[in-house]
Amino acid sequence: MLATLDSVDEIRKEKGEREIRLYLEVERGEWLLPRAVWLLQEKLNAYASFVLDGRMREMYPFAEPKDVRIVVRSRGQPPRDALELVGLVRQALEKDGIGLDLEQLQ
Repeated sequence: MLATLDSVDEIRKEKGEREIRLYLEVERGEWLLPRAVWLLQEKLNAYASFVLDGRMREMYPFAEPKDVRIVVRSRGQPPRDALELVGLVRQALEKDGIGLDLEQLQ
């Protein structure tokens, strides 16, 4: 949910795996908001801060940034600006070992 900037929508870690997935949910109608791309940017910043500022380690003491993948789950087609933003953020996060994916759901 783009509107909830101060929280992670979902955290998932499968038993026996090291990777932690942080899911950012974008509902179909949210892409129609005038500030949707700005909200996505703010939410991605919050997720990166959660990982890099140590709050994630409070929940998962073993976790390193390289163990994290942020997944933007989009219901509906994201606008071009959002796709470009995800690409830029992906490049920036790779420097810290964090993965970023975009999943488009129907």
